[in-house]
Amino acid sequence: MSSEPRVDAVENDAELLRQVAAGDLEALGQLYDRYFPAVLAFCRRAAGQDAEDLAQETFLTAVRAAPNYDGREICRPWLLGIAARCVLHKRRSFARFQALLQRFANGSAAVDQRDPDLTRRLEQALAELPAAKRVVVILAEAEGLTGEEIAKQLGIPVGTVWTRLYHAKRQLRGLLGEEWT
Repeated sequence: MSSEPRVDAVENDAELLRQVAAGDLEALGQLYDRYFPAVLAFCRRAAGQDAEDLAQETFLTAVRAAPNYDGREICRPWLLGIAARCVLHKRRSFARFQALLQRFANGSAAVDQRDPDLTRRLEQALAELPAAKRVVVILAEAEGLTGEEIAKQLGIPVGTVWTRLYHAKRQLRGLLGEEWT
């Protein structure tokens, strides 16, 4: 049995997406059952160990995008396009997170960016920050937003952004030890 959809699946896919857009969970289940194996296979080839999470994220994104589905093609290419964007977003996020590790290590070339212990320690330290500080650090360092952009997004003064960022970095250095000063 082929995993490719039948030629007559175009109308059915368009109808399924209309139903998904209307909040029909049964239609979402049918769509998931039909295309999850193909999406998962793509994600495995593109992202390896994160494939399961990325495949799930693809379907969550598809639910939000369902009202915009134009019905001109079968759903598989559309879903694989969403999966590709999820994979690229994950890679960019990982690169930003690795850059964040480097910033807190003061640019030390001795730091292995793929060091799982280092990653775990930073995640634990970030988790210990108060939410207001943690959000500012992540937006500034991992997402690359400017102080003005963060202030606008959070609805706070720019000075508050810089103060929170300063204190958060200071606290992180304290939590992460001597090598981070």
